[in-house]
Amino acid sequence: MANATSGVSVAEECVKAFQELRTGRAHRFVVYKVNNTDADESAAEQVVVDKVGGRDAAFEDLVAALPADDCRYAVYDLDFTVAAATAAHADGEAPRSKIFFISWSPETAEVRSKMVYASSNEGFKKELDGTQIDVQATDPSELTLQILKDLAA
Repeated sequence: MANATSGVSVAEECVKAFQELRTGRAHRFVVYKVNNTDADESAAEQVVVDKVGGRDAAFEDLVAALPADDCRYAVYDLDFTVAAATAAHADGEAPRSKIFFISWSPETAEVRSKMVYASSNEGFKKELDGTQIDVQATDPSELTLQILKDLAA
């Protein structure tokens, strides 16, 4: 499906990988990239799956999968616990999960790439029905596990 704002289409594999993360809980994270963000205007741009982290992947694996000099989108499934309000959780904690939509746009990325990702962001996010919290980051200090936990609380 093409995004009317940016003209960037979304490969079916993107939605499939997200559904596997959201409903099947098969992945911890999925990183997406827009292929062909170079100056070749004649080639079609499309969001495709770049990398997938299995359920046992650490948050650091996601951060390592994001390039220092190019933009990406990512979704991350964070499992955490909160204080339980019922006696059903004898240990006093209740498990929770939140799915984050991450827009990664490092300062060192090319201007054209930043523009393509920024203009495609909302349209792509709509394709991934079920993300709960948005995060925008330009360097690793803006994307830490503690930041995600704070946003999820």
